[in-house]
Amino acid sequence: MNRNCLVGWICLIVLMMTAPLYAQQKPVKVKGAQGRWQVSEEVTLKEAEERAFMEAKKEALRKAGVMENVWSVFGQITQEHGTEFSEAYSQMNVLAIGGMVNVTQKKVEEIWDVDSRSLYKVVTIDALVQKEQEVDKSYALEVKGIATLYKEGDLFTCRLKVHGTDSYLKLFWFDSKGGELIYPNTYEGDNLLTAGREYSIPFSNAVDYRMEKQGRDSEKINMMMVATKENIPFTDEVTYQNVLKWVYAIPGSKRCAFYDMILIK
Repeated sequence: MNRNCLVGWICLIVLMMTAPLYAQQKPVKVKGAQGRWQVSEEVTLKEAEERAFMEAKKEALRKAGVMENVWSVFGQITQEHGTEFSEAYSQMNVLAIGGMVNVTQKKVEEIWDVDSRSLYKVVTIDALVQKEQEVDKSYALEVKGIATLYKEGDLFTCRLKVHGTDSYLKLFWFDSKGGELIYPNTYEGDNLLTAGREYSIPFSNAVDYRMEKQGRDSEKINMMMVATKENIPFTDEVTYQNVLKWVYAIPGSKRCAFYDMILIK
């Protein structure tokens, strides 16, 4: 699967998944949403449980009526799309679904399927699903110039433009060691970005973002940029959970985001 096609699919899914995520409404109670995943030589018990848990969250969204508009896209995803797509898609599930489903009860089982002679992890949950509907269609974050693959020591740069409203930006960076708030930083303040104007990252010559691996193997970097109409500081430890909590505390009509995954060789 070529990069352009991959990016096209990712952009489509991100737009479709984030489109309903606006304007807080009363949560919907969902009971008995279930997901299952097969244990195999490639998939450990722990990994199967994690994936079954995610499938249960998807089912909770479906039961709450959130995901009808993207269900056909989920159905079209196969192994043929490749590892890169699967991993990026999985991370976007975490970002999009994690902020919407508040699990209140969770039951985990191991079930042996006699017909297929396979072991499955089965997760059943009760949850409160946050449905959001209103969206500021004029508000968007456009990012260009991000490569698929970087060599260790390469400098990371990109271009961005906020459409619709002057905004403040946060750039989060997640690698195998944890997360970090890359911008704003000590040398580059939390400046207001003018809508419609193109900016380069880094914003100044005072810093550079040099690609470094944490070990001998390739390093996967998950990156998220969040633009907000008001200057809302992030002050917590940088983890996926904390960043999601911060993002979803901001009214959807006052934020927009961009997500990508890159690789360092």
